[in-house]
Amino acid sequence: MTPQLLSSDNVRLRPMEASDLPLIYKLENDTRLWNTAANTQPLSRSTIEKYIGASTGDIYKDGQLRLIIESKTSSVQEFKSIGVIDLIDFSPRHQRAEVGISILPEYQSQRIGTEALRLMEQYAAQVLFIHQLYAYVDPNNEISLRLFTSAGYQRVGTLQDWLKTSEGYKHILLFQKIFS
Repeated sequence: MTPQLLSSDNVRLRPMEASDLPLIYKLENDTRLWNTAANTQPLSRSTIEKYIGASTGDIYKDGQLRLIIESKTSSVQEFKSIGVIDLIDFSPRHQRAEVGISILPEYQSQRIGTEALRLMEQYAAQVLFIHQLYAYVDPNNEISLRLFTSAGYQRVGTLQDWLKTSEGYKHILLFQKIFS
């Protein structure tokens, strides 16, 4: 059962399981996301299966935490896995981590990401005692811009020519949220 801290009426976050392979495979191999991620080639099912198996779910051991986003579907009132939310580049010393979120396109712009981000923030602040989260956002990704802005993240900079793409170099916006 998902701890209360990681769930709300319509969204819950839970650890990865072997059965999440199809979802993670679909998200990791979505080439539209590669410009802001580290991916440069498709990932095999075997590679993702090994990643899921190797993950301890302990951010202190792995240096990252990936949780599955589940949303209650309106037609059936059951929870369905529709995305992932990550804390990566975790620094216990500086109490910060990068946050990233990927949701299947058909579930975007439904406030699911907003609720998933709120739940992850609560967990990060109350359990991990993280002082700040930050996110790199593509200036053309209106959905992510709205998500982080509405969640109280401040745009703190523009990283010039940060990513190399097939169209040339691309700027990335840096957003930050500091918890008191």
